[in-house]
Amino acid sequence: MKKVCIAMDYNPSAKKIAETGHSLARSLDAELTLVHVIADAAYYAVDYAPFMGFESPFMHTYSELAVDLRRGAENYLSRSAQHLGSPNIKTAVLEGDTANAILEYATGHNMDLLVIGKHSHTGLGNILMGNTAVKLVKQSNIAILVVPVQD
Repeated sequence: MKKVCIAMDYNPSAKKIAETGHSLARSLDAELTLVHVIADAAYYAVDYAPFMGFESPFMHTYSELAVDLRRGAENYLSRSAQHLGSPNIKTAVLEGDTANAILEYATGHNMDLLVIGKHSHTGLGNILMGNTAVKLVKQSNIAILVVPVQD
């Protein structure tokens, strides 16, 4: 295995996932890439008329918001790479459906291993939010290390 990809979200458990994947990549002397997916910036750019005295806190244009979300994700990945302390960690901000974006990136960049977390959502949480880890395991032709984490 020469290429390892770690998928990271903004959950505090990402630290454990990143450190586990980084340790494995170092032991394999593998290239390491951290990725984060922006699922749908349009969701945050909803512009609606004020109601009950409340106005949307996201009164940006879609393009401004997309730039802000990307900049925030790039900063997050950069700081995560610095935390891990290896000089050649690559980063990539992806967009789209989380599982599909990760698989497309990993396949397109010939990754040998994906490292992901498995959050402890309830059954209802999995139904409402989906379960990226399950989708990845079902759809991937790439080896996956699933790091169990507690939310």
